[in-house]
Amino acid sequence: MAMAAFAANAEDVSDPRTWDPKSWYLPGSSSDGFSEMRFIIARSSAVGCKPNCPEWISAEGAIAAGTPALLKRVLKKLGTRKLPIIVNSPGGDVDAALQLGRIIRKNRLDIAIGKTEFSDCWPGMEGCGASYGKGVAYFGVASDGGAMCNSACPLMFAGGVRRVAGSWAYLGVHQITTTYFPSTRHFRTTHQTIRGKRYRVTTETVTQGESYKTYKMSKAFSRKISAYLREMGVGRGVLDTMKATPASDIRQIALDDMLTMKLVTSRDSLDILTLAGICRRSPAPPNCREVPANAKPAKTAVVAVRGAVVPATPSARPAPVDNSMRFVLVRSSDPKCGLDCPEWIAAQGTITPDSQKIFRQLLDTVGGRRLPLIVSSPGGDLLSALAMGRLIRDRKLDVAIARTDFTGCKPQDKGCAPPDGFYLVSRPI
Repeated sequence: MAMAAFAANAEDVSDPRTWDPKSWYLPGSSSDGFSEMRFIIARSSAVGCKPNCPEWISAEGAIAAGTPALLKRVLKKLGTRKLPIIVNSPGGDVDAALQLGRIIRKNRLDIAIGKTEFSDCWPGMEGCGASYGKGVAYFGVASDGGAMCNSACPLMFAGGVRRVAGSWAYLGVHQITTTYFPSTRHFRTTHQTIRGKRYRVTTETVTQGESYKTYKMSKAFSRKISAYLREMGVGRGVLDTMKATPASDIRQIALDDMLTMKLVTSRDSLDILTLAGICRRSPAPPNCREVPANAKPAKTAVVAVRGAVVPATPSARPAPVDNSMRFVLVRSSDPKCGLDCPEWIAAQGTITPDSQKIFRQLLDTVGGRRLPLIVSSPGGDLLSALAMGRLIRDRKLDVAIARTDFTGCKPQDKGCAPPDGFYLVSRPI
């Protein structure tokens, strides 16, 4: 007698083992990088927010089967405090994403798509993690530039009470991949006589077959996702878009469509949850917390640096060299141009996650002027570069590759600030 059995595992085709958290994610891409989702309680380090600063839960990485248990552990530590979740994820385990969404809704938490950039002390760094005051170990700022919530992540995102994505974040969906693990069960019945009595003995043997994947959502799983989205108050359009997008591809959902599908609750960005100024409102949002100026600093840890033992405090570390991209307004100093000299934006240095935000702020200062961009860079953060590329296209700016050499007062010189905001240069080379 034999019986065939099939175990199925619904997953995201975005295999977390092929995801590099420092690069732009695409389905099927390969990378040696791998990072499962971690939850870190972060406090804003923005200038001017002290002593009352916003705090949030940073959720970054791929969703794994054990991720819901990690979130429960963090929420247990927080007690009655309700901090918003700032998520940046390529996707992962679908069932775990559904669990995360229900945990978030049960605890009535807000959620936004964004990345947390830690300052001074960051997760995984030796000597970090001690509390400053009570309950917070890491400081940083949150940004939606280059952040993503793909594949299974939107199911987790749907659990938020307030759900915001902003115009700079990327939310994408596609078909769910189901992996089947067939097995054959064999039963053999024999008889055995013990003390004159005859007994029937049945033995079972299980033979595992070769697993295979299907890239079309089953009716049962479709009903499961549909019921979940209704439970969260999200429209069916999300599921329809998932079904219409091949597992090998990914479909970005625009902000207007997310509003129509009720996947987001407003056009706001994560600033409504993490901006330093929100704590000056009356009453302050529940994720604001005042830490007195005389709070005891984190305990000093000891680390080894080239054979020497030094305290792991900011004052003991050598000052890092800042090679991050700098954006400067420049004007040609060529005497031939007289009063009508060309002006441009010089962009020089390594692209960092904050570069796109700094670039956008500079463009806001020049208003409607379409100054060309002169770029000299070794590269850097790919997500930030993509965000800047979109901004350049939106503002209809011209771009050239060249280095800008400054004359006289240079932007990096201390105390150098031209009165009209433009630095003088001979010409880009």
